[in-house]
Amino acid sequence: MTTSMIWASAAISYALFWFWYVGFRQKIRPHEVDDTMRLFDIHDVGTANQREHIRHFLANDDGKDFVMVNLLHLQAPLGESRKKLEAYQRIFLGALLRKAGHPVMIARAAAGNIENVACDHADNWTAAGLVRYRSRRDFMEMLPSTVGSEHHGLKLGALEKTFAFPASPWFMFGGPRIVVALSITLVAAMLQLATGI
Repeated sequence: MTTSMIWASAAISYALFWFWYVGFRQKIRPHEVDDTMRLFDIHDVGTANQREHIRHFLANDDGKDFVMVNLLHLQAPLGESRKKLEAYQRIFLGALLRKAGHPVMIARAAAGNIENVACDHADNWTAAGLVRYRSRRDFMEMLPSTVGSEHHGLKLGALEKTFAFPASPWFMFGGPRIVVALSITLVAAMLQLATGI
């Protein structure tokens, strides 16, 4: 294998990863937003305010990735609620990973709120999480298999209270884009050394 073949293979490998992880898909069209919002009417899910937030989020698609910020307060007994939440996550995160989404951070609360401004009932959180989505289109396409589903019911059955909101733009030092690029570069360099080219 020549040097040019090694580095060409490395470049192609990273391009394939980039295509999967970043993607090049069309922004959400207005009729797709309308079709998606009918799900919430069919299953009678969410308040009018929440539905309007989702509509606004989809209608203003920027084509970029985002993170969903989640705070969770599990019901007692915690052991049983964690099992329900884990069962939900196995299904949901499996589907999300196929669309290049993944958790960025998941953590258990170490104490109650240490700052609380005008949030009278926003204490006693059990866990926090940031979940990366490749695009708003991916989020939209996952809604039909999530809204009103049995596995989403497991999540709701595990929670005393929760809130979630999308955040964009966002940035993470390192991250898969850089880690994968460095890993492919390292493998290519080692191959070059091993072949003595």
